Amino acid sequence: MTNEDGWIETNGQMETKVPGVFAIGDVRAKDLRQITTAVGDGGVAGQQVFKYIESLNDTGVKA
Repeated sequence: MTNEDGWIETNGQMETKVPGVFAIGDVRAKDLRQITTAVGDGGVAGQQVFKYIESLNDTGVKA
């Protein structure tokens, strides 16, 4: 789940390669590590987690 440097790889929606697992802030593989970027990551991840849970509900899976 981490790259060769020990950082967690995510896409722009903060999703890891594991469905339903998200990563934000300074654990992510990215260029800039500041509190402002971590807060932004959190906002994006929160929205994506909501969408993920909703998609589970749509398929009848209990979250």
